[in-house]
Amino acid sequence: MKKLLFLFLFPILVQAQFEKSIKLKVAVMQNFVKMGEQGETAFWQTKGKITYGIVNYTEEQNPIFKELFINQYKELLVLFNKMNATEDEKDTALYIKTLIRQEDDYRNLLTKTQLKLYLDKLADFEKNNQQANESYSSLFFSEKLLEEYKKRF
Repeated sequence: MKKLLFLFLFPILVQAQFEKSIKLKVAVMQNFVKMGEQGETAFWQTKGKITYGIVNYTEEQNPIFKELFINQYKELLVLFNKMNATEDEKDTALYIKTLIRQEDDYRNLLTKTQLKLYLDKLADFEKNNQQANESYSSLFFSEKLLEEYKKRF
């Protein structure tokens, strides 16, 4: 009976986590946008500091990731503003698809060792630390969350 109940509740729990992660991703971007011109700097520095603490970028990688995060913000800012102005589902879908692509872009720049550290840390948060998981999922994707987003978009 417990197994049956879990099988019934699992899709509901996944849906709730998915919706919560979208709200977190939008809310964090909204906070950066409210900062005006400083939002771009805050965005790349936040993403850079968080990920550096996990994967320890090399000196050669630092400018590459800084440029990546700045370009991500610039791209998201345009889409975020359009999504809010139109409230059109297509614009929202494009924003989310861009988040997915940007996560893949980020992962593709990591070494295999760094990628493993990154994925392991996010999986650990997902499993053992809900507060950290919510914080990290506002800017990044665990493997499980990314798979769910790709299925839906």
